[in-house]
Amino acid sequence: MISRTALTLLAAAGLAACSRQPAPEPVATSSPESIGETAESSAPPPSATPTAAPAPAPAASQLILREWRKAENRHGCAPLALPRIGSRRATPRRAAFSGGWAVAWDEPGLRSAFGIAGAGLIGMDDAPPGEQRARLARQWPLFRELEQLPSPSFAGYGIEGAGAYPDDNPEGKGLNSLAYVRVGGQTCTYNIWSRLGRAHLEYLLENLTMLEPAR
Repeated sequence: MISRTALTLLAAAGLAACSRQPAPEPVATSSPESIGETAESSAPPPSATPTAAPAPAPAASQLILREWRKAENRHGCAPLALPRIGSRRATPRRAAFSGGWAVAWDEPGLRSAFGIAGAGLIGMDDAPPGEQRARLARQWPLFRELEQLPSPSFAGYGIEGAGAYPDDNPEGKGLNSLAYVRVGGQTCTYNIWSRLGRAHLEYLLENLTMLEPAR
């Protein structure tokens, strides 16, 4: 017979065996550094940002450049532009100007309502700016500086033929207003005209800008 003491020892051994559980297997983990490296290596390369193409020049400016490139005086008469013309109905077209270049704008029922020209070179165009200033101030009834253009830039203007605006029509309604313009660094005398009145001609003069040819 098994003694009571032996039974007690066997029971204790069985309880100890049941209480032991297998240790869990370790779970593989990644360090923060390895996670970052994995994400970075798997991400697609950033796409290149497209370079915006330059905005095309307005139709009138393109036309001015085309006419200027064909002109005899292009080396001494850089192209000027009118980014604002004060009219929504006008349509630009090429205009004939001997030895130079020109663009005119037509309005419904009014051909050559206004325009700009780089006149052909003449002998007096080579005179220094001081003499040109005195000549235009003497020739025309009105005179103004054009500070938005390369210095010295100025204009003499009035009614075509260098006439003064009539007392009974000081705004020149229905008349052809004309300005002679000199621009610093250029040899030619530019012509700016308007059949829409004195105020419109002055608006065009205020909005004259240099037009940079594309290289």
